[in-house]
Amino acid sequence: MINETDMKHLGRCIELATMAIETGNPPFGSVLVDESGAVRYEGYNETSGGDETRHPEFEIARWAAANMTSDERAAATRQFHSQHKSSGKT
Repeated sequence: MINETDMKHLGRCIELATMAIETGNPPFGSVLVDESGAVRYEGYNETSGGDETRHPEFEIARWAAANMTSDERAAATRQFHSQHKSSGKT
């Protein structure tokens, strides 16, 4: 079941996905939340330059490996959202 905290983080992911669109990237936003509910890292797609590793899932993994212990990583939760816009075509 999704609680109020999860909804807050998912809302931020939607904001990040919108930021990705606004910067010419595919719509994807992601946050890494520690066991206390604090956001430790957030990002959005930055792949429009051709580097497909600039996807936030890869960025989160790299950041967590460099900045969190293995126990902290195990207790953390990744939230993400991909926002798709309709082209209006049927």
